[in-house]
Amino acid sequence: MLRKVKTEEGIVQGLVGKDPRITVFRGVPYAKPPMGELRWKAPQPAEKWEGVRKCYEYGDMPMMRVHPGTDDSFYKRELHPVSADFGMSEDCLYLNIFSPAEQADEKLPVFCYIHGGGLQDGYNYEVEFDGERVARRGVIVVMISYRLGLFGFLAHPEITAETGENEVISNFGMQDQSMALHWIARNIENFGGDPYKIVICGQSAGAGSVQTQLCSPMNRGIIAGAICQSAVSFCFGDEGVPVGGMTLSEAEKYGSDFFQKIGVKDLKEARAMDAAELMRRLDSVSPEGAMFGLPFGTCIDGKFVKEPVELSYYNDRLPDVPMIVGVCMGETQGMFGRGELTYEELLKKAEGYADKKEEFLKIVDVSNDEEAAELTKTDAFNRFLGASRGFCELRSGIGKKVYYYIFDPDIPGDDAGSFHGSDLWFTFDSLGNSWRPFEGRHYDLARQICSYWTNFVKTGDPNGLDYNGNPLPEWKPYNTQEKNVMKFLDISRPDKLEDCPVADFRLAFGKQTLTDNK
Repeated sequence: MLRKVKTEEGIVQGLVGKDPRITVFRGVPYAKPPMGELRWKAPQPAEKWEGVRKCYEYGDMPMMRVHPGTDDSFYKRELHPVSADFGMSEDCLYLNIFSPAEQADEKLPVFCYIHGGGLQDGYNYEVEFDGERVARRGVIVVMISYRLGLFGFLAHPEITAETGENEVISNFGMQDQSMALHWIARNIENFGGDPYKIVICGQSAGAGSVQTQLCSPMNRGIIAGAICQSAVSFCFGDEGVPVGGMTLSEAEKYGSDFFQKIGVKDLKEARAMDAAELMRRLDSVSPEGAMFGLPFGTCIDGKFVKEPVELSYYNDRLPDVPMIVGVCMGETQGMFGRGELTYEELLKKAEGYADKKEEFLKIVDVSNDEEAAELTKTDAFNRFLGASRGFCELRSGIGKKVYYYIFDPDIPGDDAGSFHGSDLWFTFDSLGNSWRPFEGRHYDLARQICSYWTNFVKTGDPNGLDYNGNPLPEWKPYNTQEKNVMKFLDISRPDKLEDCPVADFRLAFGKQTLTDNK
């Protein structure tokens, strides 16, 4: 097997995996540690080295407000059972690469994964991420790490002032991801991969990152396909708030206000401060009980992020690559869904449609709070279901290939259901790593889902055979007439969405409002 590989910086040596047909390269550097004077600066190429670098250990996790595995949250048991044993620091820009190649000229497709966590939490070797299980299906798996939260997304007038005219301001975490993708494109051939078959995948904020990378002009030509799990970003132009993230000026003010809150006078002082102390001060001013603390996220910087991704979608300004998008049904309610609309709120919303107000009310056809609440749970207004459906309608309507899924099998062990992130055990066919008492039917479903994903990485089409050589149930791409969806229940079940006139009305309004040539 291919255990030693030459990269731009030097030779790396991997370990024999649990499956001896896989070589595992842990902690492969793609950039310099973003520390000291490199804190809050664009990522820089990694230093070269002499001899052979033994890539046997994971790199540190990115800086987070709470060290994963040390709290009592729901996700400690789910995703972070041993995370307290791993380091956490700014020195975090590393890749984990899983290759089934026997030699360098195999041209295997490449599955690049960007983890979620609200851009504030997470790391690229969580227990559900079993790269070996995916790689054994004939693809190279690359798990990407990037700066998070305060260290990855702070904007500040002093940062803007010191940034060169043609350089990207802020969005350091997105720049990290992009540098990793470009490093992969330049080096993956030596690991046995095909640089023209790089498919990016992410879940939650990782799905948002996938969309940002796909829409950015900085990545033109290196992405062959994209998978967005929970969920795709989308809007209908009637939400009452601007689409996308903060503008650069808004983000700069947010950063300035933060410095003032934590008692830091300027950027120089902040760069000199210990990273753990900055995290402590961030925690001290974070809202009580906030999952991610005081969040820092993507801003519209004008170069890397030129516009909200939603505007890119409506105006067809992203590469014509096949996509998979979908949701976990359990996450569409509660904190990850959208609060129920009252009847009065629907009437108020109708005012925003101006001369189409009466048409909207006729289509909605509700007369009390109970009916309004039920409507909120459907594709009409549900944050995840509505966004995914709207995206698929828009993309397929302009001739682009997109596959839609809804994940909702029974999840054993408690009553959490198909919670946010539960699909990852199936994506990575890693049920054996979970505490939950999964049974044979779950393993069958995981084999199918992982096979759909790897088939898509190989060909841009999820259909074909599963790992055992069995034909997979046919998954048709979404189209505006049939509205095809794959439902992952106890089995993979092809289905069609029911008509939703409210969703259709909202999409038509979005097209009228958000396209350049209205």
